[in-house]
Amino acid sequence: MGSRFAYVFWHWPRPEIPIESYEAKLGSFLSSMRSHPPVGLVEVLSFRVNGLPWEPQGSLYEDWYVVEDWSALGALNDAAVSGERRAPHDSVAKDYMKGAGGIFRSIEDGLALREAHFASWIQKPVGPSYESYYEEVARSVGESRSDLWRRQMVLGPSSQFCVHSEEELQFPPGFSAITSRVEVIGSQ
Repeated sequence: MGSRFAYVFWHWPRPEIPIESYEAKLGSFLSSMRSHPPVGLVEVLSFRVNGLPWEPQGSLYEDWYVVEDWSALGALNDAAVSGERRAPHDSVAKDYMKGAGGIFRSIEDGLALREAHFASWIQKPVGPSYESYYEEVARSVGESRSDLWRRQMVLGPSSQFCVHSEEELQFPPGFSAITSRVEVIGSQ
């Protein structure tokens, strides 16, 4: 069982902002986070996504800030808007229209986020224990390389779980899966 956490932030630009400009500014911010990482930061990236029910018309971005533990979330929060990261953060923040966030805990980590091509947002049906649900997810995933993240503290507009994968996965109807194609953007 994983022990890392991730702050996930969904956002989209104002309609008058060119996508290329928004993505360049977002890439600059992500690069500054990698160059000057706060204590506990493991990985940071942004996906361009589509097909999510909380998606507006146009482009939606999903940033993943993976950290070592709960205390690193506080360091991430403070660091994102200070030091060498402040100007790139403020530059992209002035162009965004709206956003929402959530905190997730890693349950299984068989796939690096950068290798994901799909994200499936799934719900645990009422009744089964979490352990039996994790086993059912594992059966649905089969041999595919994937990860599993569980939402914490019921924050954000998303489903309770996220599975990233290299290929599109099929889940039982009770999982209420919403699958979107994801593409890493910004500097690598």
